[in-house]
Amino acid sequence: MGKVATSLATLLAFTIFTVMNKLLFSLAICISAAFSADLTIRATDYNQQYAQRYKTIVLKGSRGTHFETTTNGNGIAKVQISEGDTYSFWCDGITGEFDCGFGNTLHVPVGSGSGTWEIYYDDDRFELKGVNFETGKADILPNSTKILEATVKGLQKFDSVNVEISGHTDNVGGLEYNDKLSQARAEAVRNYLIRKGIAEKRITAVGYGYSRPRADNKTSEGRARNRRIEISIIN
Repeated sequence: MGKVATSLATLLAFTIFTVMNKLLFSLAICISAAFSADLTIRATDYNQQYAQRYKTIVLKGSRGTHFETTTNGNGIAKVQISEGDTYSFWCDGITGEFDCGFGNTLHVPVGSGSGTWEIYYDDDRFELKGVNFETGKADILPNSTKILEATVKGLQKFDSVNVEISGHTDNVGGLEYNDKLSQARAEAVRNYLIRKGIAEKRITAVGYGYSRPRADNKTSEGRARNRRIEISIIN
């Protein structure tokens, strides 16, 4: 009798545990559904002229949530996200994942229900931030590896694109000096990518010297911004 009672008690406890788990699971689903919002994303180029078609967009919540969606032929994507969180927007490019919201975030209050968000970005040209050289030379420093390896992976993923590697300098040293330096640095990056298995015919290297500044060469901060390597899709 004692064994039977023990078995019945164990069975009853297991049944109650199973039922409670099902109830909790159902409750979790209801709560999740009750606190979700439908978001429509419209993605265009930075000048808002062309739709960003068939692009993957990842929304990263400040609480660790992660939602992924893809734009259609009109550059529109729809996704259901959790309310009560703040999201940043990330896209996939030839240099890897990048912040296509450019620091802008979307807060979704509880009870929002639905909404629309627009993002504008170009994914055909990127600065290879983190590529550094010895001063006055075209020798790539070891701390440049991370961004270069990300670029290799991007070119392997988007294996149908051809790119231009462009070198840019400040105006210290004169025109001829900087034209040669920027060309040598662009070729150094090109050679790195080729050594990693990217086909030579896919990569062009061009040095622009200081003809395309991004900032004022009169300040040290401006000169630092102007010394850069860019990669552009050319097909």
